Amino acid sequence: MASLSASALEQLRQEPIDWRFKGFPDLGGRTLAELPGLGLNLRTGGFSLPIATLRASALEHNLAWMAALVAERGAQLAPHAKTTMSPQLVDRQLAAGAWGITVANVSQARVFTEFGAERIIIANEVIDAVDIAWIARTAETQPSFRPYLLADSIASVRLLEDGLAAAGTEIPPIPVLVELGTPGARAGARTPDQVLEVADAVAASPHLRLAGLEGFEGAVPGARRVDREPGIRALLRSAADALREFGRRDLLGDEVLVSFGGSAYFDLVLDELAGLRVADRDATLVLRSGCSLIHDHGLYAETAPAAARGALRPALEVRGSVLSRPEPGLAIVGFGRRDVSSDAGLPIPLRVLRSCEPAGDVPAGSSRVVALNDQHAFVEVDPTVAVEVGDTLVAGISHPCTTFDRWRLIPVIDEHDTVVDAIRTFF
Repeated sequence: MASLSASALEQLRQEPIDWRFKGFPDLGGRTLAELPGLGLNLRTGGFSLPIATLRASALEHNLAWMAALVAERGAQLAPHAKTTMSPQLVDRQLAAGAWGITVANVSQARVFTEFGAERIIIANEVIDAVDIAWIARTAETQPSFRPYLLADSIASVRLLEDGLAAAGTEIPPIPVLVELGTPGARAGARTPDQVLEVADAVAASPHLRLAGLEGFEGAVPGARRVDREPGIRALLRSAADALREFGRRDLLGDEVLVSFGGSAYFDLVLDELAGLRVADRDATLVLRSGCSLIHDHGLYAETAPAAARGALRPALEVRGSVLSRPEPGLAIVGFGRRDVSSDAGLPIPLRVLRSCEPAGDVPAGSSRVVALNDQHAFVEVDPTVAVEVGDTLVAGISHPCTTFDRWRLIPVIDEHDTVVDAIRTFF
C-alpha cells in the first residue's frame, strides 16, 4: 500500500504549536514542521510537566524489527491505528511496507481516509446505517479506498446488505471477513456451523464479497500466557479449517485473507497460519499488531512473544514533577489518570531527574506507583533513592493505547532529550 497523502501530512505539519497542546512551550506561532530545527531540549526548552514523550531510537528500531519479522515469515502487517491515532506514525509504518491499517470503527476510519489511507480493516461489526452510508459514499468518491468489514451473524450481513443497497451507489462489492470468536469473549461466530452460515450469506449478497476470515486471539481467556496458549492454538486451527471449507465450497473471490495477531501472541499466529493454502491458493496472513511500534514497560513487556520481549524497545514515557513528600516513603507526583494509562497496570517508575545537588539521573529502584487520582500519582519511594520536591519522575507505561488518547501532541526525543519531532494524535 502507498504511504499517506504527502500534501495532507504537510498541511498537518504547518499547524502552529500553541496552548492547545499541554506541556509545550509558547513558541510564538512556530509550526510542527519548524520544531525539529529549533534544537529544543525537553529539560531546558520551556516544556512544562507532566508531559508524555516518545524515544526516536525505539520507534526506528521497532519499526524495522516488525517489518523484518513479517517479511521473513511471508505475512503482512496492518497495524491497529487505534493505538496512536497518529497519521504521522501510520505513514511511517506504511512506508516500511505495511499492507494496510486497521481501525476499530468508522470514526477512526474517517480520520485516516482524510489523510489518504486506502486499505483499511475495520475490525468490528459495522451495523449502523449512517456508518454504512459513509463507507458507500467514500468508496464511490475515492475509488482507491478499500475497506474490509467484519460480520459474525446473519443479522450483521443483512444490515450491511440493506445499508449498501439503500446508499444507491455504483461501487464494487465490499469485501467482508467472517469474524471467528471464542466462548465467553467478545464478538465473533462461536461454532463452525455459524461461521459457514455467515460465509454463505456474504457470498450470496450482491453488495458484498467474501474475502476470508478474521479473529482476535487475545480474547481467549486465561490468566497467563501458558494458560492461554492451548486455547489460542485451537482457535487458530479452527480458523484454518473454516477457511479451507470456504475454499471447498467455492465461496471466496479473487483474494483469500486470514487476519489475526494482536501485540501479545502474534508468534502463535505466525506458527499456525503462515503459509496456509486454501483451494490451491496461498492465503494472505495479515497481522494487526497495534502496539509493536510503541511496546511498553508493563503489559506487553510481560506478554509479548519471547523474541519480541528481547528485541522490541519501549518508546513511550511520561514525566511528572515531584510535588510533595508529605510522609516518609511517599511522594506525590504531578501526573494522574488524565495523563497516563491505568487500565492494564499502573505506571512504572524508571528514574529520577534530580533538581538539586548532587544533580543527575538516578534509577528509581523499587519505587512504585500505588494509586492514581485525576492529576496525581501516589509513589511509594524506594528508601535507598533520594527523591526531593522539585525532582522529576520518569515513568514507563503499561498498555500505551490509553496513554496516547490523553495527548494531542507528543514530542519525539533523541538520547540527549533533544526534541527531534512531534507526533499529532486524533482521538
